[in-house]
Amino acid sequence: MIADFIRVLRAADIQVSPAEAIDAAAVIDAVGMRDRSLLKYALSHSLAKTETEKLAFDECFESYFLPPEPRPTTSDPQQDAAEDNQQDQPQDDDAGEQQGDDESNSQASAEASAEAGAQDGPPASLTDMLEANDQAALQAAMAEAASAAGVSEARLFTQKGMFSRRIIEQMGLQELNRDIHEAEGGGDGERADKLKQGRAQLLEDIQDFVERQIAMRTKNAGRLLREDALSRIRLSNLDRSDMKIMRNLIRRLAKRLASRHARRRKKSRRGMLDVRRTLRRNLSFDGNLFELAWRRTKVERPKLIVLCDVSGSVAAVSRFFLMFLYSLDEVMPRTRSFVFSNRAGEISDLMREVDVDEVMEQALRQYGGGSTDYGMAMQDLAEATLDKIDHRTTVMVLGDARSNYGDPGHLVLKEIHQRARRVIWLNPEAEAVWDSGDSEMRRLGAYCTQVKMCNSIRHVERVLDDLLRQSV
Repeated sequence: MIADFIRVLRAADIQVSPAEAIDAAAVIDAVGMRDRSLLKYALSHSLAKTETEKLAFDECFESYFLPPEPRPTTSDPQQDAAEDNQQDQPQDDDAGEQQGDDESNSQASAEASAEAGAQDGPPASLTDMLEANDQAALQAAMAEAASAAGVSEARLFTQKGMFSRRIIEQMGLQELNRDIHEAEGGGDGERADKLKQGRAQLLEDIQDFVERQIAMRTKNAGRLLREDALSRIRLSNLDRSDMKIMRNLIRRLAKRLASRHARRRKKSRRGMLDVRRTLRRNLSFDGNLFELAWRRTKVERPKLIVLCDVSGSVAAVSRFFLMFLYSLDEVMPRTRSFVFSNRAGEISDLMREVDVDEVMEQALRQYGGGSTDYGMAMQDLAEATLDKIDHRTTVMVLGDARSNYGDPGHLVLKEIHQRARRVIWLNPEAEAVWDSGDSEMRRLGAYCTQVKMCNSIRHVERVLDDLLRQSV
């Protein structure tokens, strides 16, 4: 049950880690399911972290752990009239005392019967539950039947009828229909009508239950489906109407990457015992080891230089690449960014101060004009950074390597490659068209540590993830 509830929470954009799911299971074992308010309070402290998540959690809990709705029980009019007449008759004190004792005994018996019924479990058949109007037992049987029918896999509202039918059949529809038929055949029309009414009400309740289950599990399905599609589509094919979704997607992916690699740095500090440093540190204590020294595995933040082509269709890829890159400031702060069409210019300070869209507009106005000239751009990059490039530096170039049959700048790239730790070339074109026409991927790729295709957000995420993994 808890695993299914966590899937519902995740569908509502509540981030639940595996460790938090284990804590939630322990909470249910500790507090039980009887006290609904206590269960809600305890689970909310385990699973909801922010105010927004707490509001979403409340909504999910109320929908998932829906209490049974009380149904009015049918009573006998003659019995009601007799009880009213009995209440109108005067009674003496002894009779009142006797009645009080009888009521106390009756209440105690009812409580004992209720406890015994709770221990014995729900009525054996659907017919018994409907005749007794036992809503708690019906709700329990419905939940059990829904689990057996696989309602947690329902994702489309067109599946409501199919799953409703499966659930009521699991609850014992065939036996109920047989009992109705026998009652009609035996002349007990009143019982048959009561069972038919209960069956119709039960089917309506089941349909409502299935609708709520589908609604919970598909709350953000459309948005998630759209985000998944946008993360895989070529960035040059994106529509401007999707920019808001893309920003949110990039921000979330970058946050996930930053969290993952921040944990790597923290873990790397644990190390092993450094015996030499420990002995030196404790010489003043006559060799008693009061202070321990630990070895540390150093995880360096990458020193990154990026050169992005902002001409033609490559500009769209560069826009989102830089947007993603500067969302990783926490784990990748030492980044210098250059853009070019024919002349390269640095935009590092702008990227840290102004909105990315505005920066890209300025970059396109200032550096996006003219035909692509890789030779000149490589020369500008070398003049600005060559003295700063060392064995800790990663140089990353994003471009299609189409030089308009001019100088591709491969000799300058060779010099950069000799100084840098690694040179990575990201090409937004498909590998099948590399080296065709005016493409110079063969000559430029010869002086690169890695050459990769990069034209979607998934590609960008993978490239930056690999870069952070290798920065040890």
